[in-house]
Amino acid sequence: MNEQEGHIKEFLASSTFNQLSANQQKHAQDILNRFTQHMMDEQHLADTAWTPQAVKAVMVGEFIADPTLTNQFGIAVAPVLKAYLSYLKVANRPELVAAIDDQRANMNHCRKAHQTWAQLNGDQQSASTAKSAPQNKESQAVTTDKDESTATVKPLTKQELAVLQDRCAHAVVVEPEFQNQELDAAGQQYVVAQFIKLMAQECNEYPGSWEFHDLQRVLGMMMPLDPDITPKQIKNIVPTAQALFDYLKRTDQIDLAQYRTALKAIAKMQPSQDMLASLSRRERETQLMLSFIRSNGVDTDDIKTAEKWMDEHRQAVAGFMRTLLNPWSEYERQVAKQRRQAQQAAPAGSVKHRVPRGIKFSRKARRKKHHKK
Repeated sequence: MNEQEGHIKEFLASSTFNQLSANQQKHAQDILNRFTQHMMDEQHLADTAWTPQAVKAVMVGEFIADPTLTNQFGIAVAPVLKAYLSYLKVANRPELVAAIDDQRANMNHCRKAHQTWAQLNGDQQSASTAKSAPQNKESQAVTTDKDESTATVKPLTKQELAVLQDRCAHAVVVEPEFQNQELDAAGQQYVVAQFIKLMAQECNEYPGSWEFHDLQRVLGMMMPLDPDITPKQIKNIVPTAQALFDYLKRTDQIDLAQYRTALKAIAKMQPSQDMLASLSRRERETQLMLSFIRSNGVDTDDIKTAEKWMDEHRQAVAGFMRTLLNPWSEYERQVAKQRRQAQQAAPAGSVKHRVPRGIKFSRKARRKKHHKK
C-alpha cells in the first residue's frame, strides 16, 4: 500500500468521512481513488502537494469524462474532495477549495457530455484557465441528471405511448435501419416494444429524455431477465436498439445529443449480452448480481471479501435485484405459487428441502462444476 492509499483508507475510517452524506460516503472511495490516480498520472502530484491549477485540470479531464459515471457520483465529487483536503490538513486548503468550487459547474457539463473540457471546446481553451460555465437555472440544477437538450420532454399518455409503439412496430417492417438484421421482424418488434415500455414504465423516460444510466439498466439488465425473451433476442438487443436509435435520429424524433447518449449506452454492451444469452434465467440473475457487486469495487473472486461485503450490504443487493425484477413481479409470484403447489401435491416424505439457489462462492461448488465440464 502506497502513501496515498494509506491516506484514503485512514480518511474512510475518520470522523470527517462520517460527516458526509450517505451519497457522498457511497462514492467517496471511488472518487478519491480515481482523482488521486489521475492527479499522479497527469500532474505528477501526490495528494499533499496539489495546486489549484492542477485540481482544476483534473476535475474536467478524463477523471469525469467516463460515460459510466452517474449524476450521484458527480454531485459527490466536490464535497468529498473538500472533506479529504480538510482531513489531510494541507496548508493551501483554502485555495484548493476555491478552485474546486470555481470548476464545479464546468465539471458538471463535462460529466453530462461524457467529454473532457478540452474535447468540449475543441482543444482551444485549457482546462486550468476555463471560464466558469453559465450560472443560469439550467446549469445550477445539477441534481436532476437530465441533459439540457432533453429537459423539456413531457411524459406521454397511455394513448400516446401506444401510438409510439405502433409507429415503431411499423418502422421495423418498412424502414431501412431494421432490414438485413440477424433477428427477424417479429423478434425485433418484441425487443423494440419491450424497450419502449420499460423505459416508460420503470424510468418514466421517453425518446428525447433517455438517460445514460437508465438505458444501460433497461437494455443491459432488465431485458435479459424478461421471462418471455429468447436467447437470440438477447443477443440482438444491441443491434436492434441501434437500429431504433438510427431510425429515430434520421426521422428527427430524437436530437443529436440524445442519439449520442443512446449510442454510448450500448457501446460496450454486446459481449455481456452474448454471455447472458447462453445462461438460464436464474443464472442471468446471478451474473447481474455479481456485476452489481463488482461495480462497488468488490473482487468477487475473493470469496471471503465478497461474502463479507454481501452480508454488510444485504439491503443494497436486495434493492438492486428488486428493481431489475420489478417488471416481472407477477411472473415471479406465479413461479413461487407453482412451486408451493407442487410441494403440497407431492407424497409425504418425498419433498426435498433445498437451500434457494443463488450465488455460490464455495470452492467445492466450483470444483464440482468444473469436473462436470
